[in-house]
Amino acid sequence: MALPGSGVLGVSDIVDEFGGSAPHGLSEYYRGGGLVSDSPSNTGVPTSGTIAIGDFYGAASAVLVNITIASNTNNYDLYTAVSANPAYVPGATTITATINPGVTVGSTSTGTYAFSVPNAFGAGDIITVVNNGTVLGAGGSGGAGSSPPSSPSGNLPAQPGFTAGNAVYVNRPITINNAGTLAGAGGGGGASGAALVQTGTTPKGGPNISKIGGAGGGGGAGVNPGAGGGFSGSGGSAGSSGSSTAGGAGGPRYTGSPATWWRGAGGTGGARGANGSAGEPDGPANPNTPSQRWNPGAGGGAGRYMTGNPFVTWSATGTRQGGVS
Repeated sequence: MALPGSGVLGVSDIVDEFGGSAPHGLSEYYRGGGLVSDSPSNTGVPTSGTIAIGDFYGAASAVLVNITIASNTNNYDLYTAVSANPAYVPGATTITATINPGVTVGSTSTGTYAFSVPNAFGAGDIITVVNNGTVLGAGGSGGAGSSPPSSPSGNLPAQPGFTAGNAVYVNRPITINNAGTLAGAGGGGGASGAALVQTGTTPKGGPNISKIGGAGGGGGAGVNPGAGGGFSGSGGSAGSSGSSTAGGAGGPRYTGSPATWWRGAGGTGGARGANGSAGEPDGPANPNTPSQRWNPGAGGGAGRYMTGNPFVTWSATGTRQGGVS
């Protein structure tokens, strides 16, 4: 509760607001000295030198707000949670947000952070995040296997894997005590290209060539794992979805006859904080039509465990997987 902005004010009022040790003197109450926070409500209180009772009109002790995340959740915005607390005083609140052991904070999409600390807080707010659980982005999906056109020519690219989602976004100074895991999600695996594969011989002994659809890439790891890439065209195959910790397998290689002819497998999705793998190249080209090939897709990029790292003071780093910016 803030001190009055005018009227009668005494040392006892200052003691009631800020505490301190007897015998009391105003020199206990310099701003930023321990008892009086360096917050917007206290800008009239000097940090050193001459200090007077009148400097304390409107000053306020820091409010404590503790937030506990005790069950799994997605797309968590810390400001939304804190500002809903009636005790919150912008610029004069010390906030501790704790993620309990065994709790996962995730994201519903690769375009949304799992846990966000925006700059909407008051400048004087002091924020500490204690992570005893897991904060994890959404996994990137695998690329889809391509369908061979009726008259292929040149090197036709297959679909790449999709980029994974990020874990934490910070846009103002905070302290993080990470005793758990902060992890970007895994990127999706790239698809393999379609292929012309020998599937036997013609009655005259020549190669029997079939147009074979591509294989989808595996989905990346994430709290909402990436889906495996689909396929189109005869002989194509889908990739598998990822899990919370591992990337899914790409669709398997299609082997012709003889076995030296094949259409490549889809790339494996990335584990937490890892890129997806590129699709496998096709086997030897048809020697009669060497230009008819399909290039595999690249793997999708991993998510970041942190965006906004320059704002963060780390009191404990814990497990951190993926990139950082």
